Order: sequence, then structure tokens, then C-alpha cells
Amino acid sequence: MRPFVDMKNYLRYAFGLALLVVLMTVGLNYIPENAVRAVGLKPVDILADLNRGNTVGELDQLVGETEAGRRPEGGEYVARSVSEPDTVASAEGDSTRAVSTIFVEPEPEPEETGRTATDTTRALFDTTLPGVPAPADTTAAEERAGVTTTQTTQPTQGVIPIADYSSDGKMLRNFMEKLDRTRNMRRPVRIGFMGDSFIEGDLLTSDFRELMQTRYGGGGVGFVPITSQVAGFRQTVGHKFGKWKQSSIVNNKSGAYTISAFRYTPSEDSYVEYKGSSNKKHLDRFKRARLLFISKGQSVVRATVNGEREFLLNTEPSEALQEMTIDEDIRTIRYSVNDVEGFTAYGVFLENPTGVCVDNFSVRGNPGTVMGRINPTLTSQFGSLSPYDLIILQYGLNVVSSQVTDYSTYRKQMAGVVEHIKRCFPGVAILVMSVGDRATRDNGAFVTMPGIRAMVSTQEEVAKECGVLFWNTYDAMRAAGGMGTFVKNGWAAKDYTHISARGGKKIATALYDAFQAAGK
Repeated sequence: MRPFVDMKNYLRYAFGLALLVVLMTVGLNYIPENAVRAVGLKPVDILADLNRGNTVGELDQLVGETEAGRRPEGGEYVARSVSEPDTVASAEGDSTRAVSTIFVEPEPEPEETGRTATDTTRALFDTTLPGVPAPADTTAAEERAGVTTTQTTQPTQGVIPIADYSSDGKMLRNFMEKLDRTRNMRRPVRIGFMGDSFIEGDLLTSDFRELMQTRYGGGGVGFVPITSQVAGFRQTVGHKFGKWKQSSIVNNKSGAYTISAFRYTPSEDSYVEYKGSSNKKHLDRFKRARLLFISKGQSVVRATVNGEREFLLNTEPSEALQEMTIDEDIRTIRYSVNDVEGFTAYGVFLENPTGVCVDNFSVRGNPGTVMGRINPTLTSQFGSLSPYDLIILQYGLNVVSSQVTDYSTYRKQMAGVVEHIKRCFPGVAILVMSVGDRATRDNGAFVTMPGIRAMVSTQEEVAKECGVLFWNTYDAMRAAGGMGTFVKNGWAAKDYTHISARGGKKIATALYDAFQAAGK
């Protein structure tokens, strides 16, 4: 028995040694840079992946990386509320759920109830070490970096206004007039959010949608992709799918894309299923479902509504974008395709025929610049089938860096993107939504990343140059306390970059308030 006892001791010692090495390695990351340089060593940020973004020069490296961690082709995601046990997933054999860039936290909000939130699911970015102070709301790091911006003193209260830089100054007013006529219009007022992981999983957009639909009418979650990396985390729609091949504009330059930035090709046993959600108002059922696709051959699309009624569509060969529309009282809908040669799907709209629709077009890792490649013909067809009244551009998170404060190249690229979108959607209001607050470590404390204000200024200059609307997300977050407060209250992950669902609600409410103020 002696050898066996010695083996257990050795294992214990090995584990302890490994733990000590990890702690020492991480601890070295918090030695001040000046102390490191004093002994002739080059500072290295061991936690760099948590503290910085991508420079413009690194965007090419970024392209193609966003598919990392994707489930094997043909895998199935099962949506569920995180408050429920994963019985559905296990029943479906879904044991390899993809990791998302978001995390989900429990309700209720601490400031409303006084309760301390605990979150066993907050594992994706909960990496802050004990003893590390929360971000300070200071610009000291920016001052040391020599950052100069057009930003004024940050507000502490009040509405963050939407700036209208259109040539006649009426872009915002015209959109608000459409909202006021919503209940009398024969189609919905449609808002499209184009963005990155900041709105992935319907963060921010879900609360903005709920506020808009409560005020102006409407229902349904809007656009939903065929497959999704975050189907298991998104709480605004039930989503199952299998055996689809996905292509993204971020990692595949070939093929025709529209503002959804994805396209999907099926096999003979592919399917996708959607279910209404009770996690937000106006989402448990919807009156209309529209599948958008291109069918170069003669395919058969089968749709099953509420597990009972079946609809068949024999497609006509065409190079143009088509839709299959079903007007029913829909709680669940399932699609499958037969004779799939030449068939490409772009997504499904789950909506009401009137009121407000808010569509989420998020693409993980998207710097925004790639959206200049969307196909103008296809996008024009997309806009004809789904007429937009406002398109919001939310980008910058994957570009801003603690080392870069000059974004002139990015400015030129994004100005080109905005002009391209204007040509694809003539007469549609466009709003550039700035990057939010993001923190980085400076002398042992977390402060606003030096590049943030420079990026905000750059994005406002893009809006001015292109004659569109601008809203300062950074100011909105600072008015609520900044990233330090967001992390402290559970409104953001401890990567000091990504907001949570509750953080999204804060920003969504601020954006909604900005529109309401503009309508007065």
C-alpha cells in the first residue's frame, strides 16, 4: 500500500505546484511597467486578450477567426431560459453548446431590489482576480497617451441626445414622424441594428424592441438567422436547427451577402425551428413569418405552424431574392427544404404586420468595415421585401485598442461603408452608434481605454461627413457610472468590455429616451 500512498501525495504536490505557478504568473502581470523597465525587461501583458482590442492593422488577422469554436456542421442548438435546467438540451443530445461572447445573469436587478445577485452562469468573462480594483472613471491614461478628442466633459445625468448631421437637419424628425403614424400605417416601421458581439444574443436590442413595441405597437422578435452561435443563450426566441452549412461575410469573401452578413445552404435533411418566447413582452407569438431565400432550381419548402398546419411552396427558378410568407397566429414554426440544389436561405422574419419591428444583425468579431462588401443588388431586393425606416450601425469594439489613438484609416473605411449603405437603402435614416466604454489596466487600476474617446470622436466625424445621425453610447454608459459601475452592478462582464443583459437594458433605455426626447 505504501507506493499507492506516495502516489496520492505526489499528485497533491503536483497540483499545488501548478496552482502556485499560475498564481505567480498572473501576479507578475500586475507589477508596474516602470519597475519592469527599470531592470531592463520588456513589459508583457499576460492578460492582453482581456484588455485590448484589434488595431486597424490587425483587422486582416481578425477576418476568419470568428468561426473558431463553432460546433461541427450539422450540430443542433436548443434555446432555453438559463433559469431552467438543461433538460431540453440533454434530451436532444446537445452536449456541445458553442461558447458565446456574452454571459447571462439572473434577475432581478440589484438596484431595484437590494438583493445581492449571484450567477453560476457568469463564467465566460468572469476573470477578474481578487484584490484587483474596479475601473476608475478617470482619463489619466488618456492624458498620458496624449489623446486629444472633440469630446466635452462627460454627463452625469439627463438624456444623451441624438445628433442630426443630415444636410437639411430633418432626418431624425422625419423618422419620428413615421413612428407617430405607426398605428395608421399598413406596414411596420422597421429598424435594423447592424453590429458586433456588443448586441449578440439580442443584448440591448431586445429591450429597445420591447420599449418601442410597447409604445408604438407591434410584436415578434424580427429577423432571426437560420443557424446561430448563441441560440442556446438568446432568450428572445426558441431556436433549433440542424444540417445547414453557414457562410459569413467576415470569413468568406465569395458569394452574395446582404446586411444580415450570413447565408445558409441546406442538405436534404436540414431543418430550422423557431418558437415564441415569454422572456420579453410581445414575443410569445407573432402574426407573420417570412423566409427569405434564393432558389436557382425548383425546390420545395415545407413549413409547419404550431405543429399542426402545413404549408408547401414550390419555388420558381430565379437569381433574385424571394420570400415565403405565412400569415397565421404563430407560436412555433418549422422549415425544411426538399430538392435543395441551388437553394440559399438568408434568414426568417418573425413579426407583426403593423407596429414596430426591430431586427438584430449581429456578427461576432465584425469590425464594420467588411459591410462595404454587401451586394447592392441583393441588398436592394432585401430592402424591397423588408422596407427599413432606420438602420443603426453599432461597431468599433473589435477595432479600438489601448495602443492606438489615431483611427483615420478606419474613419475612411467606415465612411465608405455608410455611403454604401445609403446607396443600398436610399432615403432611409442611418444612425451611427458609437462604441461604448471599455476599461484597461493602468498602474494597477482599471481606467477607460485610451483609444475609446478617440474612436468615439472618429465615429462622430464619420456621421458628420456622411450626413447621418449620431448617438454617443460612451456618454450614455458614463452617465450611468461608466464601465466600473457596470461591472460592479453586474451590468457588464469582468472582461470590462462586454455588457450583460442588464447592461444592455440600461443602454437600450437611454437610446429609447433619446428618441422620445427627439419626438417632443
